[in-house]
Amino acid sequence: MRETNPDSTDSTKPVTQPDTPPAGSGVARVWRWALGLTLAGAAGVGAVLAAGPALQIGCVVVLALAAGLVGWLAGEHHREALEQEIGERSGELRRALTELEIAQAETVRRLSMAVEFRDEDTGAHIERIGRFSTLLAEQIGMEEEVCARMVHAAPLHDVGKVAIPDAILLKPGKLTAQERAIVETHAEEGHRLLKGSSSAILDLAATIALSHHEKWDGSGYPRGLRGEAIPIEGRIVAIADVFDALTTDRVYRKAFAVEEAVAMMRDERGKHFDPVLLDAFLEVLGSSGPDAREQVRADPTAVVDGALEAFVTALQRADAEMAEGAVAQAIEDGIAAVDMPGEVIEPGLRRLVELREQGEIDSERERAAIGIARRVLGTLRRYTLGREDDESGALARIDEAIEAIEAMLERAGAAEDADSTGAGRERAADAQVVG
Repeated sequence: MRETNPDSTDSTKPVTQPDTPPAGSGVARVWRWALGLTLAGAAGVGAVLAAGPALQIGCVVVLALAAGLVGWLAGEHHREALEQEIGERSGELRRALTELEIAQAETVRRLSMAVEFRDEDTGAHIERIGRFSTLLAEQIGMEEEVCARMVHAAPLHDVGKVAIPDAILLKPGKLTAQERAIVETHAEEGHRLLKGSSSAILDLAATIALSHHEKWDGSGYPRGLRGEAIPIEGRIVAIADVFDALTTDRVYRKAFAVEEAVAMMRDERGKHFDPVLLDAFLEVLGSSGPDAREQVRADPTAVVDGALEAFVTALQRADAEMAEGAVAQAIEDGIAAVDMPGEVIEPGLRRLVELREQGEIDSERERAAIGIARRVLGTLRRYTLGREDDESGALARIDEAIEAIEAMLERAGAAEDADSTGAGRERAADAQVVG
């Protein structure tokens, strides 16, 4: 499928640029300096020793030329040094910008994972979308930089669902026409959330969010685009998204076999999907297999530590989506749902209590954090209910943690009321003193 040019470099493979100048460039520079200095010295001696005026004039001209050559060489050396410094600084800036873009995308990705987690998925879906989309982009020969951005941008395709009410997003039965229309607004909402960024990754993600539900025949949404009027990035993610949805268990149905899913998608060739891209995607499946997501597991201790830090940070910021994203990521990285209360949520709350006692957060922020932890446990419970293969005792452990957190909420509320009463008494006493 990929069109290649035997005289060009494969766009999917990084091209390594040499860090040192070409062989011989240093030797050539030495010879140029030696020539210039020799001419200058010889012309200077000739001008002093020359017998006739004509010879003296000739030597002076050569001396001037040699001096000019030496000056040019000095300037050239400075220019090369300056270019090297600028190149090094530019490389550092590009690396810094890339790291910043990835960090920004990672922040939004956690939001996307929180949305998926609420919908009974840990976020494995968005990871596979990123992987499948990148493989398809590589298959059709897209530029290396675009492919590198795609792996971060494609997982953000449904981030607009954060604006959809849970009552609709998590509804177990069939949606009404009005509810379906509300769900479909997530494409515009995602675009609105991501657009206008200086990040090339988020800019690409905005395009994908807006266009991945468009269809080749013009029957999609939100704008009813047709054919090549749909951005190619949206057409790519549309294929990856539908394939993964068909081959993944849902609450209302079991996953289709890969062969069934492929047959269903072939039926939509030229209707829902770009026919050329669909053919290329089937080639990707043939070479990479149906589960193209890289199965890389981090060290469990590092996963727990990272999840705990992210969870505590989210509680301090009163960011519920970030907290749910941290838990979803930990489960996706291999931590069992039954272990989340004891490994992440309860230790995180103990950390918050310590911060409250140290005066680093107030009682109002502590109570908000406990409320967020209660919400996360509710989401975790709903996620566990949707898994048939969960270990026994998981729901009981989560319910136990919910009861403990509800008791914490009551205590925190009583403490906050006491603080308010004490502050009121102090203000009254101050008023009496002033009066």
